[in-house]
Amino acid sequence: MTKLLIYGFLIYLLYKLIFNVVLPVRKGVKTVRQNMEEMQRKMAEAQGQNANYTGFSSQNAPKEAPKAAPKVTKDSIKKDADYIDFEELK
Repeated sequence: MTKLLIYGFLIYLLYKLIFNVVLPVRKGVKTVRQNMEEMQRKMAEAQGQNANYTGFSSQNAPKEAPKAAPKVTKDSIKKDADYIDFEELK
């Protein structure tokens, strides 16, 4: 009689372990795997579209003229010459 109770209790614990731990984990792993495969498929599809797309801005954008360097005046040179930036050495 005692053996029957112990075996019954062990079967009950095994049942709880399988249905409350193993199966939900298995289902979660399967769901995550499916989501990862779908994301990888979407990324590959997006990269394929980007490779085929030459780009509007790079192809049709007007080219900008090179900018001229700012004019240096005597006043700005004189102001810069008044201050010398240095670091103190120890």
